[in-house]
Amino acid sequence: MTSSPQFPQAHAHPAQVHDGNEHPMIDLPFSVLIDGRHHKGEALSLVEARISGLVDPALDGAERVVRLGFDFPGFQVVLTPTARITLQDDASAALVFTDPTGEHQAQLRQILNDYISGDLTSAGALIRSGALTQPRGPKAPPPARGFGDRLGSALAGLAVAVFSLALIGLILTLMQERIFTTSIDTPGRVLPSGQAMRATADGQIAFLNPEAAQGEVLYSIDTSDGETLSFAKPCDCAARPLNIAEGSTVLAGEPLIALRRAEGGMVVEADIPSALLFDIQRSGAVEVELANGLSFEARPEGAPRIAPGTMAEDHVHATFTPETDLPESAMGQVAALSVSHDALAPLAPLQDLGARALSGAAALWTGASDGAEALLAGTADTPSAAADEPQGDIQ
Repeated sequence: MTSSPQFPQAHAHPAQVHDGNEHPMIDLPFSVLIDGRHHKGEALSLVEARISGLVDPALDGAERVVRLGFDFPGFQVVLTPTARITLQDDASAALVFTDPTGEHQAQLRQILNDYISGDLTSAGALIRSGALTQPRGPKAPPPARGFGDRLGSALAGLAVAVFSLALIGLILTLMQERIFTTSIDTPGRVLPSGQAMRATADGQIAFLNPEAAQGEVLYSIDTSDGETLSFAKPCDCAARPLNIAEGSTVLAGEPLIALRRAEGGMVVEADIPSALLFDIQRSGAVEVELANGLSFEARPEGAPRIAPGTMAEDHVHATFTPETDLPESAMGQVAALSVSHDALAPLAPLQDLGARALSGAAALWTGASDGAEALLAGTADTPSAAADEPQGDIQ
């Protein structure tokens, strides 16, 4: 028997080409599985393959579906053409594909072409770059960081810390407002500190004289029962109508005239749900917001009078003293009231820190940026030594 030619060992690049027919044999690593027995691939083309290893002599001239395996990093490509087996000697054989243009042709052609050229090798969704097998030269060291770079990193870290504290403060404030703050459903009204004269019956204002002297008739009400009730001014003080005029319709209990002495301030009066009285007493104050956007705290003026048999849904009249002096324009305005629970009292210092950080973050960042630009301008004319080193290309 004539010995078959010996093929060199398979390797990655460059691909070895063996003489033959119009389809040259390519020397690339692959494996072959025939009837459960593994063989080593020696050379491969589009129409045939050469293998080495112990081959069953009974397979000489037989046709079998062979399994061609190509190992890549992390995956394997497997092709299953039908081939006629021809024994060369005891340790080698040739596989001639009976259908070279079968389903395996496209992938096999791609693998052979890319293996020869060293370009990308792909099979369906699997991709491998030939550049990954090339030796890499020594990696150029990163350029040395100058003073300006270190200063910029420090300023960036400082800005992140400041804005983080500001964000924490904002979150805590929103939690306080959304979770631990209860809005009082009934509005209040800003009144002069002192006595407020209220309507004693439903009716209509028939007479009104805010300039009346003490003891003179201040206003009169024509009641719904047909009576006329007149009320005298009880003190030598200023009288201010509370959104009423002659002809206005009033209800029993509605404040009509605010009596204020010269040295008196302002208070906020409101009908508070009795269920919130405990929360108000525990917090010690309510938040008041006027229609013009003015917000302030007001403390309860004494303990409200609770009538016997008062239920949780009933309302109790209460008076609150503002913590700050109010402008004259606030007189008579309607106010929205809310009460905050004291659940976040231990975190109050952190909230204050976050609020101050938020207010000063912009100014701090602006000043730091100006300083960094000045320092960078002084070092911009000094080129980095690493920048002058040539960068080697990957061959």
